[in-house]
Amino acid sequence: MRYKIFICGFVLLLLQYKCWADGYLAGTARVSIEPDSSVFSLSLAGYGYPGEGRFTLKWEESGEIPGVKGLAGEEKGLYALTAEGELRRGRWEKGRLEWKTLEKNTDFCFITVCRNKIYAIDSKNRLWVKAVSGRKWKEMETVHTARGFTSGNGKLYLATDKDEMWEGVPDRDHIGWRKIGKAEQVLGLAVAQDRLYALTANQILWQHPWGETYTPWLKIGYQNGINWKEPVYQIAVAANRLFAVGKEGKLYKAVHSTEGGLTARALALTSGKKTVLVITADLCGFDISMITEVKAEIEARTGIPAEAILVNASHTHFAPVSQGWYTWAEHNQLPDTLYLHGVVKPGLVKAAVEALKNRREVRLYFARTHTSIGGNRSLSGEEALYDSTLDVLETVDSKNGEKNVLFLTGCHAVFRNAGAEGFRISPNFPGVARQLVEAAGIKNALFIQGCAGDINPMHEDHWKTGEILAADVQKALSGQLVEIRGELSWGWDSVLIPIKAWDKEKIKNFKEENSGQAGNLEAEKNVRWADLMLKRYEENCMPVNMPVYVQTLRIGNWKLVGLSREAVTEYGIAIRNIWPDQLVSVAAYCNDVPSYLPTDPHIRAADYEGYGSFFWYGQPACFPKNILPIIVEKIKINNR
Repeated sequence: MRYKIFICGFVLLLLQYKCWADGYLAGTARVSIEPDSSVFSLSLAGYGYPGEGRFTLKWEESGEIPGVKGLAGEEKGLYALTAEGELRRGRWEKGRLEWKTLEKNTDFCFITVCRNKIYAIDSKNRLWVKAVSGRKWKEMETVHTARGFTSGNGKLYLATDKDEMWEGVPDRDHIGWRKIGKAEQVLGLAVAQDRLYALTANQILWQHPWGETYTPWLKIGYQNGINWKEPVYQIAVAANRLFAVGKEGKLYKAVHSTEGGLTARALALTSGKKTVLVITADLCGFDISMITEVKAEIEARTGIPAEAILVNASHTHFAPVSQGWYTWAEHNQLPDTLYLHGVVKPGLVKAAVEALKNRREVRLYFARTHTSIGGNRSLSGEEALYDSTLDVLETVDSKNGEKNVLFLTGCHAVFRNAGAEGFRISPNFPGVARQLVEAAGIKNALFIQGCAGDINPMHEDHWKTGEILAADVQKALSGQLVEIRGELSWGWDSVLIPIKAWDKEKIKNFKEENSGQAGNLEAEKNVRWADLMLKRYEENCMPVNMPVYVQTLRIGNWKLVGLSREAVTEYGIAIRNIWPDQLVSVAAYCNDVPSYLPTDPHIRAADYEGYGSFFWYGQPACFPKNILPIIVEKIKINNR
C-alpha cells in the first residue's frame, strides 16, 4: 500500500513538473526615460525641419529679480547684481527664492561663485575676490573687457568684447589665463555637468564641452516664439538647473516641454530554464552599438543571452535624438551624452531587470484583428499597400487574473510637427493607446512598432489615432483568443546585402552641385553626405555591404520576427505568408535603425523610402531592387 502511495505521489509530482515546464512565467515593467532638469535642452528626433531645430527648452516663470544686471548660481541658490549696485543672495525656502541684500553701492558688473569664493568684475575690468562668508574684497588683477563671466570645476570662464573665450585657473594671488576659443555676442555664461553654456545676443543658447579648446559651439535652443517667447539676458546654474532673467527682472527656470510619458517597457517570459525579453522604448531609433552595450549589460546581470533580447523603438518623432544622424544639421547629429548614458541606457536595463523580478505564473493568449489608423504615404494604386494587421499578446496571472498586453501594428508616429506640439516631448499615438488600454483594466501595455516605413496616420491628431488603436486592441481582447503553449527558442541572423558605393568622382560632382546653397536643408544635407563618403574613402573604410538583422523569438506556437531598419509595410505581409498557418507577428525598428528597408516599388520610384532617405541616414548606397525576396528567402531557409 505504501509502495502504491509512493508511486502515485511520484507520478503526480512529474505531472506537476510537466505542467510547470509547459507553462510560463511572465513579468512586465515600465521605467521613465524622460530627461531630468540637469539636461537643459534636447533636440527632438525624426524631422530635419525646421532648419533652426526643434528643442525641448521651455522657460517657465519662477519669480522676479527687479533691476538685475548680473546673475550667478551655486548649489543653494542664486546671486544677483542689481543696477543700483546691490549684491543680493537668493535661497530656496518652501519652493521659492527668498532674497537678501548682502552689499550696497558696489561697482560690480559680473559675478560668479567658485569653490567657496565669490569673484566679481567691476566697471573698470578689475577682478575682485572674497570668501563666500567673508566681508573684505581683495583686488586681484585687471582682465579683458567682459561680456560674460562664470565658473565651474574650479575654473573661471570669461567671454570678452573681442568675441574671445578665456579659461582661468585661480591661484592664491593671480589667475592663470589661456584662450580656449571664440564666443560671439555673449550675453551670459554658465557651467554645469562639465559643459559650458552661452546665451548670445541673437537669443540662441549654445553648449560647449568643458575642457576642450577651439571646438565648435553646439546650438541647443533659440527664441522660437512658442517655448521661448520673450528675450532673456542673463543665465546661471543653481542646483543643476538653468535659470535666466528676462524683461522687468522676470526670473525663468529651464524645463522641458513634455507630455511626460516617455518610457522604456519590458516583457519577460520564462518557460523551463529559458527566458526571452522584449523591450520597447519611446525613441525614434538607435544604433546597433548602443543596443549591443545594453544587451551585454543585461546579459551580465541576468544571464539571459543577447540573442534572446529584442529591443524595439516606437519611432516617435517627438523623443530626443538617440542615434547618430551625421548628415543632419549639427544639433541633430549626435545624441546628448548625458541623456543617452544617464537616462536611456540605464532605463532600458532597469526595465528588463524589473520585468524579470516581477515574473508570475501566467497563461498566454494571442489575438489578431485589424486597425484602420494608417495608410500608404508614398505609393499609389495597387502598389499602395497597407498592412492593417493588429496583433495582441495577453498575459493573465494564474492566481489573481491580473493582465498585461503587448500589441503590434505598423504606423509612423509622426503627427503633428507644428505649433507647440512640434517642440514637445511625446510618445505620440502609441503613448495614448497604451494609456487608454491600461485605463480599461490592464496593468502594463507595451506597443511594438511594426513595418511602418511607408505608413503614416490617417489623422493629424495623434490623440485620435491613439483612441482608435486602443479601441481596436480592446476589440481583439474581447474576441477569439488563442492560447499560447510550448517552449521558448530564439535566433539571430545577419543578412549581408552587397552594395556598390558611388565612386569618388561622382561624389565630388554631387557635392559641387549642392554647394553654396545656404539655407537649403536638402542641399546642405547632401554636402554633408558627400563629405562623409569622401572621408570614408580617405580612411579606406567604405562599406561593401549593408547588414539587415533578423531576430526571431519563438514563444510556443507564436513567432515574433524583428527586423532592423525602417521596413516598409510589405515586409510584414510577405514574412507572415511564409507560414500562413502559424501565428507570426512582424516588427521593424528592432535593435538597429540605420536606414529604411524598402521594396522594389519604392526603389524604382526613387522616392523617399527607396532613395532620398539614404542620404539623410548617411548610408553609402541604396538597397538593390530585389531586397525583399532576398530577406524573405533568408528567413524562410533559416526557419527559426
